[in-house]
Amino acid sequence: MPWSLACALSGANEMDLQHVVQHYGDRLEARFGAQLNRDQWSALNAIDGCRQGRYGELILHCEDCHRHAYVLRSCGHRSCNQCQYHQAEAWLERQRHKQLPVDYFMVTFTLPAELRPLAMNHSRVVYDALMRSAADTLKRFGLNKSGLQAELGLCAVLHTHTRRLDYHPHVHVVIPGGGVHRARREWRKLKGGYLFNGKALAKAFRGALLNALNEVGIPPEKTPKRWVAHCKKVGKGEQALQYLARYLYRGEKWTPDFGQSLK
Repeated sequence: MPWSLACALSGANEMDLQHVVQHYGDRLEARFGAQLNRDQWSALNAIDGCRQGRYGELILHCEDCHRHAYVLRSCGHRSCNQCQYHQAEAWLERQRHKQLPVDYFMVTFTLPAELRPLAMNHSRVVYDALMRSAADTLKRFGLNKSGLQAELGLCAVLHTHTRRLDYHPHVHVVIPGGGVHRARREWRKLKGGYLFNGKALAKAFRGALLNALNEVGIPPEKTPKRWVAHCKKVGKGEQALQYLARYLYRGEKWTPDFGQSLK
């Protein structure tokens, strides 16, 4: 759903997606139904039924006071902003256990606008090529960087849209400032506060992605000249991981109201 349409339908600055779907779904279907794909319909149906009884209910019981409550189950869909908060927190906690006491960097690879139609028509193949090309490019740079020459660990997340829900596939990669030199079996910490040059990354990423698309039989008709890659320092990595978690699960904290359900 275009962001402008969603805002107009909700009539408020803070949207409740379920309210929009339940009250304006007919208008959305009439105007944009032919443009929605199977995944989008699945998301709309899941949000519509979230905590409405469609997915059953949970019985919560307190062993101390012996009271119990019935709570309607959530849909669990990654596009539903009501039920992904705990998944986001769990993912963040797993990433925190992996954090190292070094500086971190975030690298962003953007799919050029000329290739977006190809991605929409062959999303699974193009997204896979996009992720693999980004990772391969960074690993190659890590092995070849003077003074480092190590295998990098990384955490990559694919974003298919902007905050305004415009179609804009890009990959965010969080990387620690260091890596493992397998031959010498040692950890090598990055010297200085500079990792990779963005223009050099963009050039290498271009070659890797075009080669990957050729191998799967969907070479692009137009090859854009301008490719974008950004590399910036992000402190110890905590804020970067929180940023990725918000887009990975798009959840909001939700606490059930037991006021009327306790017996």
